[in-house]
Amino acid sequence: MRGDSRRFMADAKAQTLHSVASSGMALYLDASLRRTALPDVAVPRTYIKSRAFDVTLLVAPIGAGLAAALVVTTDPRLYPFLLVADLWLLGYHHVVATYTRLAFDTTSLRRNRFLALDLLVIVTLATLVLAMTAGAWVVASAFLYLQWFHYMRQGYGIARMYYRATPGGQTPGSRDLAADFVIYLVPIYGIAARSASMGDKFLGLPVKTLVLPDTIVFLLGVAAASAVIAWLVKTMRAAIADTLNLEYTGFVASHITIFLVAYIFVNDVNTGWLAINVWHNLQYVLVVWMSNAKRYAAGVDPSARFLSRLSQPGRVMMYFACCLAITTIVYAAIDRFTVLVLGGGMAITIGIYMGINFHHYIVDALIWKRRKAPLPGHAAPQSA
Repeated sequence: MRGDSRRFMADAKAQTLHSVASSGMALYLDASLRRTALPDVAVPRTYIKSRAFDVTLLVAPIGAGLAAALVVTTDPRLYPFLLVADLWLLGYHHVVATYTRLAFDTTSLRRNRFLALDLLVIVTLATLVLAMTAGAWVVASAFLYLQWFHYMRQGYGIARMYYRATPGGQTPGSRDLAADFVIYLVPIYGIAARSASMGDKFLGLPVKTLVLPDTIVFLLGVAAASAVIAWLVKTMRAAIADTLNLEYTGFVASHITIFLVAYIFVNDVNTGWLAINVWHNLQYVLVVWMSNAKRYAAGVDPSARFLSRLSQPGRVMMYFACCLAITTIVYAAIDRFTVLVLGGGMAITIGIYMGINFHHYIVDALIWKRRKAPLPGHAAPQSA
């Protein structure tokens, strides 16, 4: 009896020790597995605004730009119609859209008066004087290169938005050097090649281009091609590792594509310009709408009732309709003022319209780099 009792106590003790050991091992394995899985879920996927918006911003501009180039290449007689549509529906609109961020309410106007009004007058008058003294070709030539730079910088800025929405881009100070190089080098090669082949006319205006030696243009082409290859290799490695972000990768690819089409593949400078101008304008309009929608996401702001109401969910079409109406009124007034008051003529017309564009380039380079002042009763918006 005593032996049976001892064996029972020994078996119970062994069973207890086995259970404790098993539980400890299970806890250890569970903790190890959770530690191993952490890198996959530590940084969640985010979006510039939403998945639907990110895809729209990627697909709509590049699709519209390439479609415009295809239509005009197929039937050049349609160029004037597409040009007018681009200018009135997107081009003028995208300039006016800047003012929805700059001076669409009294608070913003007081804060940005110099940028919105005073600088506009200064730049336009300076451009007008330059056109009437040095010649229209000086302003038109400046427009050719400044707009190219504006396109390139906007592409870089939006690429950065997409990159910051990826897990790797959410680390402070992180950069994607392969993408950065290709975003700059392809456009630089593009404008160098176009300058050497386009002649002395651009959109019917006289221009003088900066023609680099053939060797320099060739070396720029080699640098751009090398950057594209390096980016493609990095992209394929990400695809193999299943870490490829389709929206970000797609945007960089669209940037490469539109610059190659606009400045290399399409022979006619005006057709190439139309394609990239449509791409650029539609991008800008969409990004400004997104910015306003984020700014007033908390609801209608009493100090900016008009814009904040238009920027509420479900009012996208109303927002764009109002912006287009304002665009039509403003540019129709500019057109009448240029003709009836200033007498029209190439130099005057170029001076006025290019002055407005140059002002837009300057302001646009500034307003996206500074933080918005917090709205009364609203939290400061997070950057995209």
